[in-house]
Amino acid sequence: MRKYISLSIIILLTAISCTGVLDIYPVENNSADQFYKSELEMQQAVTGIYGRLSQYTDIPAIYYLQLSESRSDNWFMAQMPNAQRDQADVRRFQVNSQTDLVAQAYNRFYSIISDVNTLLAKSDITYTRFRAEACFLRAYAYFELVRSWGPQPVLLTPTEKQDALNAIRQPENEVYRQIITDLLFAIENLDDYYVGQEAGRVGSWAARTLLANVYVTMAGYPLNDGNAYQEVIDVLSPVINAMGTRFAPEYTDIFDLEQENKWDLFSVQFSSGGQGLGSSVPGFSTGGGSSTETMFPEWVYSGFTTQGQDFRMDSLLINSMLNESDVRAQFPLFTKGYWNIKEPPENPTAVDSATYYIEKPYLMIKYLIRDNTNNSIKAWNDYPLNFPILRVSDAYLLFAEALIGVGRAGEAKQWVDKIRSRAGIPALLANPTIQVVVDERRKEFLGEGKRYFDLVRQGEIVFVQHLKAFSDWYGNVAIYNGSEPTTRDMLLPIPQSVMNIHVTWDQNEDY
Repeated sequence: MRKYISLSIIILLTAISCTGVLDIYPVENNSADQFYKSELEMQQAVTGIYGRLSQYTDIPAIYYLQLSESRSDNWFMAQMPNAQRDQADVRRFQVNSQTDLVAQAYNRFYSIISDVNTLLAKSDITYTRFRAEACFLRAYAYFELVRSWGPQPVLLTPTEKQDALNAIRQPENEVYRQIITDLLFAIENLDDYYVGQEAGRVGSWAARTLLANVYVTMAGYPLNDGNAYQEVIDVLSPVINAMGTRFAPEYTDIFDLEQENKWDLFSVQFSSGGQGLGSSVPGFSTGGGSSTETMFPEWVYSGFTTQGQDFRMDSLLINSMLNESDVRAQFPLFTKGYWNIKEPPENPTAVDSATYYIEKPYLMIKYLIRDNTNNSIKAWNDYPLNFPILRVSDAYLLFAEALIGVGRAGEAKQWVDKIRSRAGIPALLANPTIQVVVDERRKEFLGEGKRYFDLVRQGEIVFVQHLKAFSDWYGNVAIYNGSEPTTRDMLLPIPQSVMNIHVTWDQNEDY
């Protein structure tokens, strides 16, 4: 699907479905009445909703890296940016209601909901498959909203302006109820997964895995739903063995441009070529310190620059993984540095290394296309590699955690061992605990924006203890004048532009 996303489609969907209050609520727009009348138009409409994830600046860069990974104990700031940067404020636990990154992500998720609500209201119910895809995307958007911003208004139809203004923040359990309803509809009406021209579109396996993620989240803080783990088992059991056909044989296969859409269940689709469909993730994740510093000149085209920040992965974690020979921490996913020369020597001498090799442990390069002959890449934000949101590893580890949660740890071991075996590390010597699974998730999804949410669902004490220890180790307060992480940081603030309209809303605690 990545190759066939059209900017004109995205622009069309923007025009017909996103007018209204701050571009976040689905306000009625009659110009959409004549659309959604054929299978082609339905396909275009859904493609446009997917396009919300990859439009500039893309959701992986804004949300999964800067607002999620950056707030976890995986990613630290190695030096202050050369200018005011929202991502530095986020990393220093100094985000506030006027931080633009927060508003960008919040508005983008509501734009997805707006598009979906318009599609469902205007289209015939006979277009079941496309409506199911749309329901998946609405559930996905609400899931990210509720776990990052807390209670949200649940809007399911194109809404008149005054109704949007009167919307209230509904409790988390009401938001989750709608998420579950949408995902059950998607599971019922989608194929397992799609290939060929439709590769990249979500199927029922993606919907089941997202629903399992929803239930695992509900099992933890703040809902602590005692029945949720059994729901995970019920939703994954029918397919968990069959899903092995989309479990990549080698971990590096997941981040191989030539194998895109072969292993992911749900990923943000990118394409280079200067059409506005590329990824900006490498520019925000490879590390730097100056917007004029050319990183990895032996790997990328000559115009590559970072975005003025220097973020790196936790050295303690990477070193412990390397000591186990864990392939998930090795090159070409992570590196201790790079050659500052166009043609690195094949057999470098000590002088070569001292002169040309720049050490910067540990840089995440799993999204960087290491090919300076790739002429399709036109800019720092034009990278073609997709960003995985859900893959089979999610299903395996969520299933394992749920089995442990209902007292069936002996059955959980095989699913954790599948992950460990592919990583090149030994099988577990004993049945896993939930903490073992959470630790395995940290390593398996390093750099994918999942760790922060795993910390939140473990509760206030674990959340603060982990982040404070990490913050202290890397000098967040002492060196970078940051703030101590607190329970406030378990949610993002509602953007001030939204609070200005909804004057009766309570802001999230301590913002």
